Amino acid sequence: MASAAMSNFEKYSAFYDLLYRDKDYAAEADYVARTIRNFSPHARSILELGSGTGRHGRLLAGIGFDVHGVERSAEMVAIARTAGAHPDAGSSGSFGCAEGDICTINLGRKFDAVVALFHVMSYLTTNEALKSAFVVAAEHLNPGGIFLFDVWHGPAVLSQGPSVRVKEVEDGRRRVRRTATPELDTNRGTVKVVFDVHGEDLLSGESLEFSEEHLMRYLFPAEVDLLAQSSGLTRVLSEEFLTAEPPSPATWGVAYGLQR
Repeated sequence: MASAAMSNFEKYSAFYDLLYRDKDYAAEADYVARTIRNFSPHARSILELGSGTGRHGRLLAGIGFDVHGVERSAEMVAIARTAGAHPDAGSSGSFGCAEGDICTINLGRKFDAVVALFHVMSYLTTNEALKSAFVVAAEHLNPGGIFLFDVWHGPAVLSQGPSVRVKEVEDGRRRVRRTATPELDTNRGTVKVVFDVHGEDLLSGESLEFSEEHLMRYLFPAEVDLLAQSSGLTRVLSEEFLTAEPPSPATWGVAYGLQR
């Protein structure tokens, strides 16, 4: 099973940036920085849970934060370290990352903020995993520090319902088509999304096809409050991610800020 997952990652990574080239990482990093500083103006250190290939972390370092990322995928950590070997000139912050489990890590130090972006917390689909990750965030926060994360918003998932989505993009060298087919489980509060990917190298004519499953947990504000209280945190922010608008049944991505 592990080797199959690695194989899928290796295939998927060639097309990942192309699929998400329209994702505005810079705007998201600015939003995170602004939100953190609204609650902690002198914040400097950030622990990023589920740091992936480090795109958010490096941008936050460029804004002036010292970011330590934790990522369970060894392949993504390797990419993040390679990309992070050449920081932007004049950057006043820093970025580093290590392989680890965000539900169990103990780094033995505190941070001014903890962040988990791109629905990282929604990938924790059991109550036990969510509780553990919230405790990890709380235990790594300085007093007054904020835990900022975004999740799938339960009211939107249930009122609108997930639907089949097709995304096709190309850049002159590669073309990729991804079909996302969801399956809603209201008893468990999850959505299983099956991604069928067809990628093509337009120069060589080589192509590949593979499928992978993502199981996502959607959360309601009351659930977040229970998780926060059980880990010694208080909810101080709930808004649409990036726009800062009040959440509604049409809001799929909601950002929460929990303060220690």
